[in-house]
Amino acid sequence: MDITVVYEVQHSIAFGPLIVLYFFLAGLSAGLFLLSSLSAVFGWQQMRPLAKPLSALALAAIIPGGLSLLVDLGQPLRALYLFTTFNPLSVMSWGSYILLAYSTLTAVYAWLVWRDDSRQKAWGWAGIIAAVALGLYTGVLLAVAPGHPLWNSAVVPVLFLVSGVVAALSLLSVYQALPFGAPVPKTAADDALHSLKVLFVALELVLIAAHLIILGLIGSSGADVAKHLVTGARQVSFIGVQLVLGTFIPLAIVAFAHRSGAALGIAGLLSLVGVMALRYNFVIAGQELPSQGTLLNILEGSGAVWAYTAALLALTVILGYAVPAFLGKYCGNAPASSTRGVA
Repeated sequence: MDITVVYEVQHSIAFGPLIVLYFFLAGLSAGLFLLSSLSAVFGWQQMRPLAKPLSALALAAIIPGGLSLLVDLGQPLRALYLFTTFNPLSVMSWGSYILLAYSTLTAVYAWLVWRDDSRQKAWGWAGIIAAVALGLYTGVLLAVAPGHPLWNSAVVPVLFLVSGVVAALSLLSVYQALPFGAPVPKTAADDALHSLKVLFVALELVLIAAHLIILGLIGSSGADVAKHLVTGARQVSFIGVQLVLGTFIPLAIVAFAHRSGAALGIAGLLSLVGVMALRYNFVIAGQELPSQGTLLNILEGSGAVWAYTAALLALTVILGYAVPAFLGKYCGNAPASSTRGVA
């Protein structure tokens, strides 16, 4: 009698917390750049007081974002290989140059904005293209991966770009609510920005719902991933943290509650948690279900990996103070009131 023995092997997840952090910070930086351009490029005068701090924060976010990729490589010098060759058929190859172009354009743009240089508009247009490309690219990198139903969808790049703008609008609310330091100034555009956030959060929810519906329609593999998020092992982080705590509660505060600075600051902080949870759930949950067998793939992150992730988050906060302070000090045309830290 033939006996078939099936061995189940539990595999480890390739993309860990450092990649999640990169996706979060890249989207946040792109969103901050786009908000800054509303004044510097599109001439929305009510947004002018925010152009300088937002451009500085965009630069402050992308620096630790890029560092998270280098740390994740283990051997950072390997990154140089991506710039010595170019494969037009490789999404990662395109992404390397998009990240380099965006980082360079953001640095130049921030310098010009803080100096009130007339060239800021031309550089801003180039930066807008790079910011949109970067915001979409993080999702495209996942969307082209076969065998991962949660990733393999055209909805993912758009969702990542939209949620990046949500994160940027949320960070703005947090800084405006800070009772210490020199927060981002309040402006006449604040009410419009809060309404814009409601619109983008609603769009984010529509995209998530559409993605779940698509997963349910593509077959058993997609339905299994949807169940994994809604009723399975990711239920708490997806339903509880991402949707309830990080989306519905802050949306209710912004849309219906009294828009006091403290309330909006809390809503912004919760929204940032929600966007980070979105990145975490998509990246991690997208790798957890095995192609065969029943054992979930596991995240094997050493304590050092989580320590690096926490350190880079702390660096983001530090640079939020240091970058605008640096620009304020060395940009001769910057008004005195803009030389203080804003993050």
